[in-house]
Amino acid sequence: MLKEHLADRVEVVGEASDGSAGLCLVEEEGPDLAFVDVQMPGLDGLGMVARLPVPAPYVIFTTAHDRYALEAFDAGAIDYLLKPFDAQRLVKAVLRAEGLGMKARSEEVLGPLRARLRAERPLADRLPISFNGRVLLIPVADLSHCVVEHELVTVHTRGGSYTTDYTLTALEARLDTTRFFRAHRALLVNLDHVAAIDDLAGGKVQLVTHAGARLEVSRQASRRLRQLLAL
Repeated sequence: MLKEHLADRVEVVGEASDGSAGLCLVEEEGPDLAFVDVQMPGLDGLGMVARLPVPAPYVIFTTAHDRYALEAFDAGAIDYLLKPFDAQRLVKAVLRAEGLGMKARSEEVLGPLRARLRAERPLADRLPISFNGRVLLIPVADLSHCVVEHELVTVHTRGGSYTTDYTLTALEARLDTTRFFRAHRALLVNLDHVAAIDDLAGGKVQLVTHAGARLEVSRQASRRLRQLLAL
């Protein structure tokens, strides 16, 4: 499709069958743009992107699996092509990359994704929170939900609520994503604290915590939650 519909704008400099070969190809050719499948033999697409040399190309993810889309966009990915896609959608993705300036801004776009993929998870059962000149070690099991409020992230626990310097992406990187569910761009919920799920209009759901908080879930995340819980 690139050769047929974008031959006057794009030169295909190579193809690779897995992430490791893809890294070698990027180093050899120095492309402005790379189309990367998420699931590949050995080193997968997300792992490959985390290891791209500097200056890195822009990356457009191409995959048959939609479960990685939200985290990719949250991390600043340029685009995410869900197979099967047509030529019109491909052209739109390439034009978006051109509009962003290709390689000139690649570090700005891919930096957050690298940070997340490389993040370690020290003290996985405790979350350090600065509060009144002290550092509190909050048991992760006590966290009910984390929400962006007025451009800051507030962590809600059994014992109280605390405004933090964490970004939501940084918190998600530290926490067990089998328990903490990204309900929308500004909300991360501990499913162990969910007491009930209410249906809302438009295919959305609302989570009700044991403490009585009512948390609306985005439409896309509502679909993922139903699949996760087999509802």
